[in-house]
Amino acid sequence: MPSNDSSFADFARRCDKLLIAVEEKAASLPSVAIHHTAMKQIFGQVKEVKARQDSLQAASRVATQELDSLVKQCREAAFRLRSVVKADIGPKSEELSHFGVAPQRPRKRRPLAAKPEPEAAKAAADAAAPANAPAAQSEPAGAANA
Repeated sequence: MPSNDSSFADFARRCDKLLIAVEEKAASLPSVAIHHTAMKQIFGQVKEVKARQDSLQAASRVATQELDSLVKQCREAAFRLRSVVKADIGPKSEELSHFGVAPQRPRKRRPLAAKPEPEAAKAAADAAAPANAPAAQSEPAGAANA
């Protein structure tokens, strides 16, 4: 029997097949009785432990679902409790920080940044530029001497 069984079901099926085959040929194989009995007993324990494992996995799933539900309920209760504390103490009290709630503080105004030039102002600035400067730059170097 290979030791790298692909699944527990394959392993169990192979063990069952082996035990049944030995039981069918027990009369012609008298020396295997001790080993057959030992394997049968161990395989019975394997089945018991696997059943217990399956049961624990199911119980773990149920416990996880219950835990998730309780965590959700606790978050909602904490939200309600913080809201009541905030209502009783006042939304601006610094004492709220003791309960994990940020108090309302006055907002600091940002300084006004310089406004960027609108497109119309840029176009007017470009039109006021001397007409010779762009033309001189666009002429080829040899054309000025010609």
